[in-house]
Parts: sequence; C-alpha cells; structure tokens
Amino acid sequence: MVRPRISFLAVAGLAVALCSCDSLASRSAPDATPAPAATSAAPDASSAPETAPAAPTASSAAPQASSTGRGQSPSYEQVLAWVTAYKAAHPSNTDINAEPPRQVADPIAADRLLSICGKDQRPIIPLLAWERGGNDHRWIEANRSALVYCVYTPVRESTDHWHYDDPRNKVTADVYVKYPDQNPCKDGPGVQQVADCIGAVSNYEILVDTASFNDGKHIGLQLSEATTLLKLILPNGQKVNLAKD
Repeated sequence: MVRPRISFLAVAGLAVALCSCDSLASRSAPDATPAPAATSAAPDASSAPETAPAAPTASSAAPQASSTGRGQSPSYEQVLAWVTAYKAAHPSNTDINAEPPRQVADPIAADRLLSICGKDQRPIIPLLAWERGGNDHRWIEANRSALVYCVYTPVRESTDHWHYDDPRNKVTADVYVKYPDQNPCKDGPGVQQVADCIGAVSNYEILVDTASFNDGKHIGLQLSEATTLLKLILPNGQKVNLAKD
C-alpha cells in the first residue's frame, strides 16, 4: 500500500521519531537507519497511558490459536522453530502477509504462522516481514526486535481493538507483543517496549500498513488514504500511543 504522505510518532514521553513513506530520503525526518537511543522529550496529553478495561493483558490478549486444534497457543519455542524453518526454506520470499495470497511461497506453512495471533489479527514477524508499496524492503535489523507483533486488522463492526472513524477517515488499531516474557525490550517503560527494539523507524510502516490490511477492501472499505493511530497494549493491560501517520 502506497500512501502519499506518512509519518510516525513513537511516544512514551521519551522518544519521538518521524519518517516518510514516499520518500524517506527527501525529508529532514529520520531515514530508514537503525533508530537511535531514546532522547528525552516532554510528554503530551495524547501519549498518556489509558486503562483499557476491555483489553486483556498482552500475555492473555493473544487468542488461543494453535495448529494442534486443542485450543492452546503455540509456545515461543515452537513459533521460533516454525519461523526459522520457513526462512530457511524460502529465503527470498518470506512474506507470509503478501497480497494477493498467491504470492505466498508456502501457503500451508504460512497459514500456521498466520494463526498464532488469533481472530481479526495478523502476526508481524520481523524475521519474515516485508514493507510493500514503492520502496519494498525487509524489516530492518530484525534480530533486534521481538519475535512476533500481533496487529488488529479491519473488521466490519468496530471493536475495542480496531475502529474506523469514517468522517475523519481514521483507523485506530491495537498491537501487542505476542511473547512479552521473551521481548528483548520488556524492561523498558511503556512504548519503549517496542520503540527500543524497532530496529529502524521505517519498520513502523509495516505495523501501520497491517492495521489497514488489504486497504480494507475485503470488507468494503477503502483505507489507502486513511490516517492511522496504533496503540500498544502493555503487559499490564494499559494502552499507550505507539505510532501514527
């Protein structure tokens, strides 16, 4: 998906990062290089954590999905093994979220990975993920990031996790770290649990684009020009603003 203009704001009251989707190099905002260490910035009201009573904690937020059919979510070790095997088998075509689906290298193995986050969600797996639309690229510095980020995707009726504001043409969607105990940045405050491990600012584009997966066409929406606000569900159940375009 190509947007004419896009920027991201990763906020914890500690870090601010901006990038452009159409031409990262042509703007004064940071380019797709590894994100620098967080610098101090004054928080604003929009970045204040909010309690999300209806939102489960990050560890329980992941729906119980499994290839075993017994309702148990696969373990971190299982998913890491699946990811490693998929990457080894298809080194030049690892994108399990490719559109149209016929572009996926191994649909059966990909479906198993796509099921790990649950209903109306897509897993973004940095070791496999790609940014599509114009300047195609892999997730940059994937080894710095968490194994899986689960992103809520378009649904016909808005929920606590995905909402479309038609008059404002705005998507608000939740994201969480699938395995928070193995998150290399789990000890960071708030949004830094993702921002400190994002690898490169341009990687936010992959998360944001996933929140408008397929531009919502499969449910009768057209989200290619929509603005997006991503909210991170923290392990304690709170939500904080993660990125916006």
